[in-house]
Amino acid sequence: MFAMIIEETGGPEVFQYAEIDTPQPGPGQVLIQVACAGVNPADWKNRQGHLAPFRPYVFPYIIGFDAAGVVAAVGEGVTDPRVGDRVFSPTNHGQGGQGSYAQYTLADTDRVARIPDGLDFAQAAALPVAALTAWQGLFDRGGLRGGQRALIHGGSGGLGSFAVQFARWAGARVAATCSTPNVAYLRELGVERVIDYRSEDIAAAVSEWAPRGLDFLMDAVGASTLPAGLDLVRAGGTFVSIPTLVDDGDIPAAAAAAAEKRVNRIFSTMDDTDCAATLETIAGLLVRGEITLPPVREFDLRDVAEVHRGLERGHNRGKMVLRVADL
Repeated sequence: MFAMIIEETGGPEVFQYAEIDTPQPGPGQVLIQVACAGVNPADWKNRQGHLAPFRPYVFPYIIGFDAAGVVAAVGEGVTDPRVGDRVFSPTNHGQGGQGSYAQYTLADTDRVARIPDGLDFAQAAALPVAALTAWQGLFDRGGLRGGQRALIHGGSGGLGSFAVQFARWAGARVAATCSTPNVAYLRELGVERVIDYRSEDIAAAVSEWAPRGLDFLMDAVGASTLPAGLDLVRAGGTFVSIPTLVDDGDIPAAAAAAAEKRVNRIFSTMDDTDCAATLETIAGLLVRGEITLPPVREFDLRDVAEVHRGLERGHNRGKMVLRVADL
């Protein structure tokens, strides 16, 4: 198969389009022929070597967590999904497997979900990491409930735009921060209080909107961008950070400070074990129109270096996906 590989960690220039062996599914695995691969901020950090503490780098190395495509083969014991099914998945990349920037990739069945009618491959590829991370941070770990006042710091990115919509769907009252060009976008998503961090003081805006303090805060950007975030949350509230690998501050100190203020402090990374049911729930929300996809921009697989340059610059609205094949 052909894939975008790297032979060393480094800048976007390390990507190479090369031919390597097609993987074969083992017991409990499916081989996905990739139509589109999702791109996430974790990808450029992965390319630079920031994931080395969590997984081995074996070269040639293929980056990419998210894939949408068609089941090409199944391993021993797999009866569902079946060959030919349209599926999407965060793949086995998080467990050390090769990634999705390739014509074929592997995934265990517990993390493979069917693509419902009404979603195309590009839309499905935009979902797994961003949507799962938002869902788990809000509900599985953060315990967000209807009626709570919640702030999503970084509401216009791929993860943030899912988070604000999931929170609204759950019945929370939602505020979100963004830069000036994205204010209208967040208002379109139904955010009650949009805070333009370029022209407003976040703390003052939150104090006016939630005088007793926030019930829930999700930081999807990084510690340095919200240095006094803990002061925004009431005693008994919840403060969830999505680790960035490059701007997480002193996590033990942050946890200790939160405990002193009686704030539930959570650092939430995506867990893709048994995630298929959650992915299918999220896809159902999309198909029924209960949430909408963030803007999805498509690029050719061979343009991945330029995509990564844009990803590193940040301030990206929505999601980017790579077209791998027309299926």
